[in-house]
Amino acid sequence: MIMKFADVKVGKEYPAQEFVVAEEGIRAYLAAVKDNTELYEKERLVPPAYAAVFARWEAVADEQLADGTVHAKQKFEYYKPIHWGEKLSVKGVVKEAKEKRGMKFVVREVDVYDSEGDLVVVSTITVIFPA
Repeated sequence: MIMKFADVKVGKEYPAQEFVVAEEGIRAYLAAVKDNTELYEKERLVPPAYAAVFARWEAVADEQLADGTVHAKQKFEYYKPIHWGEKLSVKGVVKEAKEKRGMKFVVREVDVYDSEGDLVVVSTITVIFPA
């Protein structure tokens, strides 16, 4: 489904989806970005930037953005380390929709919880819809 600005509902929550932090994915990511930090392997820690893989809107919503939509900004807040093999619960909510200077902004938040129910990452994503 193509998401249009007119269809955006502030406060709409998207049900939680499960994401398993697979070792193969972590290894492939570390190789791709040429990160040889020993701590990730030794402690089986997920690199912070890997959150972009699972704390993204597409992980919670079966929606595609319209052609011409711009990913304007993304912010991550980290609360607890994540380890290889963990099962995460990823859910999203539309936080804001506004028009400013002829542009249509939507702010979406993706919250990530570990298997104990603790919040581990929050991703705040701002997109600008085409006119």
